[in-house]
Amino acid sequence: MPVPASSEFAARAEEAFRQKGGRITPRRRALLELLASQRKPLGPRQLHRELLRRGARIDLVSVYRNVSALLALGLLHRVVGSSAVRPCRESKARCHHAIVCTACGKTREFHSAALERALLEVRRSTRFRVEEHVLELRGRCPACRGARA
Repeated sequence: MPVPASSEFAARAEEAFRQKGGRITPRRRALLELLASQRKPLGPRQLHRELLRRGARIDLVSVYRNVSALLALGLLHRVVGSSAVRPCRESKARCHHAIVCTACGKTREFHSAALERALLEVRRSTRFRVEEHVLELRGRCPACRGARA
């Protein structure tokens, strides 16, 4: 039986923290499970409110610290123009791109070989050494398009 994507994210995050000498406390595990279970990106304050609602005793500063650590580990991605974050759903280290529904906030990661080739051409033509890039497309998901019809 395949492991659900949310369990994979939490397991990868726990392993990454352990490799850096971090502990997996019940509060940290609650945050990881919350992040893994969300269908749309949430900011640290939203995460904190939801953790409190679920009974976790964690302060806002700890949420911010953990989110920062997960971003630094490459396990979370920040939504462009927002404090919201979303879990990295892929275990492979490669450039991630996302498409975000402007109606419901649902987010999907995608990888495109054609897009990577186009970005390589930009690097060649500008002679820049690109250290990172962010690509986030926005539109309406099929469910929200159907709701409007």
